[in-house]
Order: sequence, then structure tokens, then C-alpha cells
Amino acid sequence: MALPALLAPALLLLAAAASAAGGGCRSGCDLALASFLIARNQNLTYIAQLFSIDYRSLAPYNPQYPNLDFIPADASVNVSFPCGCHSLPGAPSATYLAGSFPYLVRSGETYESIAGHFSNLTTPDWLARTNSYPANNIPDTGVRVNVTVNCSCGDPGISTAYGLFLTYPLRDGQTLASVAANYSFSSPAQMDLLRQYNPGMATNTRGLVFIPVKGEHL
Repeated sequence: MALPALLAPALLLLAAAASAAGGGCRSGCDLALASFLIARNQNLTYIAQLFSIDYRSLAPYNPQYPNLDFIPADASVNVSFPCGCHSLPGAPSATYLAGSFPYLVRSGETYESIAGHFSNLTTPDWLARTNSYPANNIPDTGVRVNVTVNCSCGDPGISTAYGLFLTYPLRDGQTLASVAANYSFSSPAQMDLLRQYNPGMATNTRGLVFIPVKGEHL
């Protein structure tokens, strides 16, 4: 996707993620996952409202929690959503894969505060780029902004073995390799596969990475 040459580092990382997630896409896929770190002032009901879903629908993607009503703060949950092909406002040819979630703006909110609700799955810069409201002039009288969370539908040219991908925001200095180890990816061949799905992200410690997941990895 075409981007200005001079961008803030955070937006550059999101641009890399958007490219990995399907820059130039024409279609999406029915299902993607996002890893959401629950903050101390959040619960699963609140998170489900952000993504416009029934929290009970998340049970198949979170077998580590036998009771979704009791998930501790600072735990991660997998949130499911459709991964669609979207275009940037005013630039129909600049397309990317993402889940799209309308967010009702409250008085005094900014793109930064809105992004903060979504556990680093988006950034203020990316919200500004994917919405028509200027960052310094977001209406706060019942307006909804479009929160997009980048996702991946995979690439059959790389591997047909995976059809479900997890959007994972790197946390606390994590890298693609350290996250991959948590999902049982460690061999040179597996890491080469992940690098192909995550171009430019091998050494980054910030931004989004996309992890192929199967049932046993959930």
C-alpha cells in the first residue's frame, strides 16, 4: 500500500504489518484471531462489546479458560473476527486486510485514547490514516470511528497448511522468534515460514506479527 516517505516509527511498523496482512488485497477470509491482553480495568464482556460479538462465542478459541466469566487481568484471550479487504479513505486502490469495528466516540476522546482500548492491536497513527476525521478534530457527539485491526488470511504461495492466523502485538521487548516459541514454532524451516508471513518483522520488538495457528495452538 502506498504510504508517505516520512512516517512516525509506530506507523511504519503498522505499515509493515498491513503489507504482511495483504496490501493490494481483493478479498478476505471468514475468520481471523487477535491476541488481546486484558487490562485491570477490563473484562471479557467489555472486550466483546468492542468487537461486537457475544463473549460466549470465544470459548472454542480459548480452551485454556474453562470458565470465560473468570479470566484474570493481565491474561491474554483470542478474539475472533472476519478478516475483510478494506481501502483507505479517498484511496480505493490502497487496500489492506483487517477487521473493522465501529467505536462510539465519547466526549474528549482522541485517537490515542481510542487505540488504548484495543490492547495495542491498533495505533493512533493507523486510526488517523483509516478514518476521515482529522486527529485534532474528532467530533464527540455520537460519532462512530472505524477501528481496524490488521489480520492475515495466509498466502497459499507460501504454505497451504495454515488457514487461520493470529494477530499478535509484540509486548515487553518480544520478537517474532520469542512469540513463535510460545506457539511451538522453533525449527529453521518453521522460522523461515514465519518470516515469509511477516516480512520486515524478524528483528522488531514493536508492532504486529501474524502467527499461523491450528487447533492445538489455541
